[in-house]
Amino acid sequence: MSDIKGQAVVKSPLRNTADSDSTKLLRVTRDGMLLTDYLLNLAFQGRVFVASDADQNDTVTGQTSFANTTPTFLLNVPTGTTAIPLFVKLAQAGSVAGAAIDIIIEIDDIAAYSSGGTSETVLCTRTDNPVGNKCALYSGATATAGYGVNLEYVFAMVQDVAAAVADDYKWHQFEWKPPAPIFLVGPASLKVFTYAGTTGPSWVWSAGWAEVPSSDLV
Repeated sequence: MSDIKGQAVVKSPLRNTADSDSTKLLRVTRDGMLLTDYLLNLAFQGRVFVASDADQNDTVTGQTSFANTTPTFLLNVPTGTTAIPLFVKLAQAGSVAGAAIDIIIEIDDIAAYSSGGTSETVLCTRTDNPVGNKCALYSGATATAGYGVNLEYVFAMVQDVAAAVADDYKWHQFEWKPPAPIFLVGPASLKVFTYAGTTGPSWVWSAGWAEVPSSDLV
């Protein structure tokens, strides 16, 4: 059986910043490593991003009831860009929720951001950030009214003072990964709703996604 080999040629590096043919599926690094994993290839190009609060010990507070215009978090995907959601992590912190917590994760085929909120800090996992993110991650924003499709619904997550589970911290955290590969072809959005009666839940959090130019999709 013959081997697949790549010849590494050292020359001035190419940094594709335009939405052209920048997401080739096969790439050989300078040391000869063949990148065949799609996500690793995107990360190598600087197309994987993570977001969290700019203040490490700050929190984001959810809502006290459900309304489709008030997601706790909103990933807004513009026209021309496709986002591939990778994960959402939430951990209860700060003010204790006033009741058990509901969590809904939804995708929509519109760029649902309307106004307000905080555009959170986004960092490329390749920290020299050769391409730059096109999507924005908001907390506390107002979204355009309407419904998409639920991917996850957690009903009555126990708030973090419940005596029965006070020492079992897995009940205080929530981690979501897509059940199948999801390509949010912009305009599109990912919305995370969290709410509890009387007092909304408070979270330390992080989220991750990849981006490709929509023109690169088959």
